[in-house]
Amino acid sequence: MVHLISYISMLGVAVGTAALIIVLSVFNGFENLVLSLYNSFDPAIKITAVEGKVFKASEVSSILTERSLLFSEVLEEKVLLKYEDKEYIATLKGVDANYKKLNRVDSMLVVGDYFEGYETNHTAIVGQGVAYYLSMGVGDMMNPLHVFVPKRSNKHLLRTENAFSQSRLIPVGVFGIQADFDATYVITSLDYVRELLERKDEVSAFEVHCADEEMEILQEELQAILGDEYQVQHRYQQHAFLHQILNSEKLAVFLILTLILIIASFNIIGSLSMLMIDKKKDIQTLSQLGATKRDLQKVFWLEGLLTTTIGAVAGLLLGLGVCWAQLEWGLLQMGEGSFVVNYFPVAIQLIDVILILMTVLLVGAFASWIPAKQLGKRVI
Repeated sequence: MVHLISYISMLGVAVGTAALIIVLSVFNGFENLVLSLYNSFDPAIKITAVEGKVFKASEVSSILTERSLLFSEVLEEKVLLKYEDKEYIATLKGVDANYKKLNRVDSMLVVGDYFEGYETNHTAIVGQGVAYYLSMGVGDMMNPLHVFVPKRSNKHLLRTENAFSQSRLIPVGVFGIQADFDATYVITSLDYVRELLERKDEVSAFEVHCADEEMEILQEELQAILGDEYQVQHRYQQHAFLHQILNSEKLAVFLILTLILIIASFNIIGSLSMLMIDKKKDIQTLSQLGATKRDLQKVFWLEGLLTTTIGAVAGLLLGLGVCWAQLEWGLLQMGEGSFVVNYFPVAIQLIDVILILMTVLLVGAFASWIPAKQLGKRVI
């Protein structure tokens, strides 16, 4: 009976450890998936003005050129879009020729072509969400996309016919990246947006390309060179709130599962208590042979720690095995619906494995110490 309870304790530790491995790995998979969707559109480094929406491009451009960095000039503005009888507010993003080299947005087109290569610069690619809300077709010269933006030179907006600059765009492609971007952006040439907004040498941002391992170092260097007038953000800083949410959710799940593991560790306390009572005669024999109370307490503590260790290793192998099977064969599907992936993503991180093992062993050591210390005073 005592051995059966010990096996149950071992099984509880194994299941708790496996659950921690599997759940945290799935969280890592979703985190990598979400960040990859954002990273496919966001630059490694983004330079904006601290005050105002736009700034002169020449000064920053010369600094980036001197450092032989690949960058793109970007000018964004909120606009009103009208297609046939439907209207929609979106962000018009003007980019130069280097833009598609930074994030390969031309490879994310689901319909049509990239806007470059046409005789006119009045062409654009739109997000799937924008196209959906406007019920818009692609490449229809007879039904262009009408763009309205307030005139900067007009100080009186009472007469609406003179308050807005109006232009036409021909949508030649639809891109699909991530829902937030797809329902927000219309991407066109920088020259077109500058002409529409009456801004000659002004940009709203510089998007800079670099390797991920150089990102934070380059961000600090550029911030020191450009000074306090400009804000230089690397990829993680551009969506700091998103990273904070993902890390907070992961920490909350880890604490909840650890609490469940602590509750499961009460089996260890019960099994050790029963083992002490069952081995009471053996304890008296060892005491008569010279074993001290500390030695006997250490024996039962090591017994509980051994149970925890075996359960932790078994749970670790089980959890890693399930994660590997999910990676290889996609056992758990996402179900019906328009998901980015067809099965639950999984990403195993070494730091998580080490943290889980340390947590399980620490909980097991403490759970084993309680009966060895307290009950040992009475039995021994």
